[in-house]
Amino acid sequence: MKTLFAALLIAGAAPTLAFAQTEPATRAPQAGDAARLAGLIVPEAQMPALIAIGFRKGFGDSLAANPAGKAIYDANPGMQDFVAERVSKELARFAVAGLPSLREQLAAIVRDELEPDEMVDTITFFESPTGVKMRARATAALEQQGAASGEEGQKLAVQAAVSDLTEADYPAITAFGASSAARKMQLVNTRIMQASKTWGVQLGTDHAAELKKAREAAEAEYLATAKAKAK
Repeated sequence: MKTLFAALLIAGAAPTLAFAQTEPATRAPQAGDAARLAGLIVPEAQMPALIAIGFRKGFGDSLAANPAGKAIYDANPGMQDFVAERVSKELARFAVAGLPSLREQLAAIVRDELEPDEMVDTITFFESPTGVKMRARATAALEQQGAASGEEGQKLAVQAAVSDLTEADYPAITAFGASSAARKMQLVNTRIMQASKTWGVQLGTDHAAELKKAREAAEAEYLATAKAKAK
């Protein structure tokens, strides 16, 4: 689950892209800013796709560690993709239902690490046209390519986020890059990634029985279909 939040690391790239431009308008802090920022950090619309990618990578690793199970999958090309898709959809459903809990945890981290004005600065950047574009590119890169680790996801997200920037993007990047919020983002990211990892592990534990049932049902369906086609 760590890669879900790699897009947040665009903050770390901001200082290296600073140019002297007019800063975008900001606003006064509001009571709901921590929750609002947590909502921006967790891309609910993209959650199913990101979870599916993460699950498929983990699923492949688990098969590799189970020679007997891997032999069955190897003997049935296409079975791994079929089962992974079915189970990842179940996992995504549980994850979306559990998002409020994760957002509460992330909001608590934000309140703990950032001052009210720093939350505003981060929200202002994330919601600016430049911030929206950068976050979208980071998320799209993760959806398309995935990542084997949180570190790989971070690198991939940053590279995608800062690609094809134009002069029109510099004011928002400069303003945020010069803020104390940008300087704090590395620590915030570390805590967010740890919290999301713990949440993801707990999610799998809480729904282990349902996920096992979904996997077994998908395996049985695939093998039955393959057997029928072979007749």
